[in-house]
Amino acid sequence: MIRQAVLEYDHAADALDRLDELIGARSVHVLRGQNGYPTVERLLPSIQTYPATTFRGECTDREADRVDLDGADVLIAVGGGKLVDTAKLVAVRNGVPLIVIPTLASNCAAFTPLSVVYRDDGSYDRYDVFRVVIERVIVDARVIASSPYDYYRAGVIDTVAKFYEARYLSGDASTDAGVDAGLALSKQCHRLLELELTETAFRSYGEGTRYAVDHVLAIGGAVGGFGDAGTRVAVAHAVHNALSQFETTHLFLHGDKVGFGLLVQESLRGSEDVARLRAWLETVEAPTTLEALGLSTDEIPFLVAAVMRETTLQQLPEPIDYDYLKIIIENLQKSIYK
Repeated sequence: MIRQAVLEYDHAADALDRLDELIGARSVHVLRGQNGYPTVERLLPSIQTYPATTFRGECTDREADRVDLDGADVLIAVGGGKLVDTAKLVAVRNGVPLIVIPTLASNCAAFTPLSVVYRDDGSYDRYDVFRVVIERVIVDARVIASSPYDYYRAGVIDTVAKFYEARYLSGDASTDAGVDAGLALSKQCHRLLELELTETAFRSYGEGTRYAVDHVLAIGGAVGGFGDAGTRVAVAHAVHNALSQFETTHLFLHGDKVGFGLLVQESLRGSEDVARLRAWLETVEAPTTLEALGLSTDEIPFLVAAVMRETTLQQLPEPIDYDYLKIIIENLQKSIYK
């Protein structure tokens, strides 16, 4: 099944200036974050006039239930990926359209018809896939360029993983048109490995950064939108989900944990890209060992068991061997891999 969640995607230096026209005479409720929202408020003072709920930081059922739209015609989400995923839950449950204003280029939540839902303790719970109408994703270059660099860096890692996970699931090509389109888009995501991923390049917001931001926020999400289970998530995200059960990993960004999961996945495949990926992740100061993620050797069996549970929920081309997975993760723990 092909699922695309977004009607319009507007990335420009003045994208916020068109919000009032888009809203028209409709009543609005805003779900706003605590960090990027002041930048949006400064650029578009009229957003202060709408009723708002301040997001508390996790996409949970409890958080979605807390948002009272009070009869609003449209919901506006202003924030990062977990806030946007929460807003999608709220929009679906209330039957209202959604407008997304990302304040971070950290993941593809703004472009996907799903929400990653966590438990109240911060551990991963599930994916909810649904029909959701996002009227417009408003990517204002002034907002993204002023956002924290580390989120952008982690977003690029997560987007590069789209290529490797799609290839893991479906190879290099498919006779299914949707999957083949997803694979083609994932190859564009792979090109982000070639870009200069520095804070200086990010702040300058040149063509390379703009290209990367569009892939992090939109193209990466379209990979799974076209290919569905044939391109969406594989071992790298299973490892991320398993890692979320360990409190020490809550300090790390989504893309950082996916990056480590990517090393696990490509090691399982015996991929020639493992060394290149490890070197690239080290260059951008992403964790490449369990020790860096705060896990000890004693916790490896619990992590492996959690990864195995996650992979049983996914349509992988072949089952994973527990013992081999354990060896791979043990090897990634050793100092020779730091």
